Amino acid sequence: MNPLEELIQQLPPDLEQEAGDFVRFLKKRARQHGQTSEQGQASALRDYREQYTTLPELVQSLPSEMQQEVRDFVEFLLEKRLKPHGKPTFEWAGALRDLRDQYTSVELQHRISDWRIQE
Repeated sequence: MNPLEELIQQLPPDLEQEAGDFVRFLKKRARQHGQTSEQGQASALRDYREQYTTLPELVQSLPSEMQQEVRDFVEFLLEKRLKPHGKPTFEWAGALRDLRDQYTSVELQHRISDWRIQE
């Protein structure tokens, strides 16, 4: 088993699905360069079949530079999931102190909601 396959084995099912979607995206991107419509139909059929292929098989079918992209993505997913978040620091506490004479906490919540809706 190669190192990339070992990384893939560590993925929980939800992250394995995310990694599989990324691999399928890479394969589709690789195929889209210079395709005719006939090639596009064949590509769509391959995409359908690949939904039932295992992730290690999909990865092995990629060129080596794309396999490196998958490795980087899988490492990112694992790091994101396994990284302890630590205790909250509450560094933001008191940041709106200058507005306390203008708004109640409820009014401020409404203003923030309005700002988000406007974005």
